[in-house]
Amino acid sequence: MERWADTVLRVGYTWTGSSQDAQDVCQTVLLKLLTDPRRFPEERQEKAWVLRVTVNCCKDLKKSAWARRRVSLDALGAAEAAAVLPDLEESPVLRAVQALPEKYRQAVYLRYYEEYELEEIAAVMGCRTAQVSTWLYRGKARLRTMLGGMYGTEQKCLSE
Repeated sequence: MERWADTVLRVGYTWTGSSQDAQDVCQTVLLKLLTDPRRFPEERQEKAWVLRVTVNCCKDLKKSAWARRRVSLDALGAAEAAAVLPDLEESPVLRAVQALPEKYRQAVYLRYYEEYELEEIAAVMGCRTAQVSTWLYRGKARLRTMLGGMYGTEQKCLSE
């Protein structure tokens, strides 16, 4: 649990957009990890398995009847939503990443926050590496627009 809970929570939040749903996914994934009889010779293989199970649990949650029938907080009034949601200390970049369309958000998050390679992201998302590269390019372009062109300028300054 100590090794994977944080990663599963962060990936779950990225896919579901809800900290409560991410906690549910985390609990499910960790229970599967603890009860599954297989053992992995390398941590890298275990990490790939945990990520794949996390993504599958998130997809299952989104397909569930409960998820389709619930009301989003966007449908609530601003005062009601503020009472339900905790005040999250997020960076403007993370807020912008969360606002991206799902495929861009997932690719950007896995690459830049979880530091996965393109091949690993493709395996987790069930697509080709070239598609992940395209989503990353388009996601970063949208982030630049959303953040007023400031996204990525810090890296240029550091590399010069």
